Amino acid sequence: MAANRPRALLQLALAVGLMVVFLYWAFKDVDGWGLVAQLRSVSLTWTAALVATTLGTLVVRARRWTVLMASFAPQVTVRDATVALAICYAANVVVPRSGEALRAVSLKWTRGVVLSATLATVLVERIIDIVFLLLCLGISFLLVHDRIAEVFPWMATLGLVAFGGCVLILVGLAAVSVYQERAVALLVGLLNRVWPTAAARTGSLLRTFLAGLDALRSPSSYLEILAGSVVLNIGYVMIIYEGFRIVDLGAGYGLDFGASLVIMTLSAFGVAVPTPGAAGSYHLFFSKSLVHLYGVPQDKALACATAVHAIATLAYLCTGGPALLWQRRNARSAAVAASDPTERA
Repeated sequence: MAANRPRALLQLALAVGLMVVFLYWAFKDVDGWGLVAQLRSVSLTWTAALVATTLGTLVVRARRWTVLMASFAPQVTVRDATVALAICYAANVVVPRSGEALRAVSLKWTRGVVLSATLATVLVERIIDIVFLLLCLGISFLLVHDRIAEVFPWMATLGLVAFGGCVLILVGLAAVSVYQERAVALLVGLLNRVWPTAAARTGSLLRTFLAGLDALRSPSSYLEILAGSVVLNIGYVMIIYEGFRIVDLGAGYGLDFGASLVIMTLSAFGVAVPTPGAAGSYHLFFSKSLVHLYGVPQDKALACATAVHAIATLAYLCTGGPALLWQRRNARSAAVAASDPTERA
């Protein structure tokens, strides 16, 4: 653990550095007082709606996750999974990507679920998310293809490359799911010839993926996951739509449900950047997309991005933070009780 600490600190320092760069890039040409004035006039009604939708997406994602865990952890309820996800998002606000491990730890504390099995479902979940993000990206290109091609010419190329790569990955994963260990051995053997250092890790990830597929043994599971993914992405689009209304961007800029989908998709590129809570990168992609695709003034665009990000972040911290502290205290108390004979008596 001590040997990994310098590396972890370096990764955190780099993440914070990236956040500072993106925040500067996003806010450098904005009048600070004008931005404050925009934020002071936010709609409390739409703010409440955004908080409700944000927390609602946690429940929908939790339900989908319980379907993936049903084969090895039927004792996990939607409530357990929702709390674990809230902890995950709260942790990511502080340390990027730390939440994925913590949500698995949360279920180990509360329901005794094996960590490796839980992490396998997290991997499958991420693959599902990528597939739906690419689908949303394709719809976005259909809605505003000319404007995206003009403003973000690199994004069309990136989207095609990502789509091609995703198809190849899905084909490989489909082969692994059908032929299982034989396919893993074949892929690892091929990779060992060209990239030996990555072969062992790839084999481990593929076996983890197989463990996460155990739940998908019936058509009903696939249908539940498909329906949950559709509802989840509609919820994410609604968050952006409500964000437009919070700072009164609905009129004059054509920011309808289709525009909400476009901004949700493009801002997801900012979420992918490993900064604490996606701060800075999310603001940049969100605001620049509004400015260049829909002609929204820079101060209004950044006010909208800031409001959506801040409200969602506070919702995660206010739910996940206390839950993590409470679960950690209970886990420590249980460990002390288990090690103390007088407590067991």
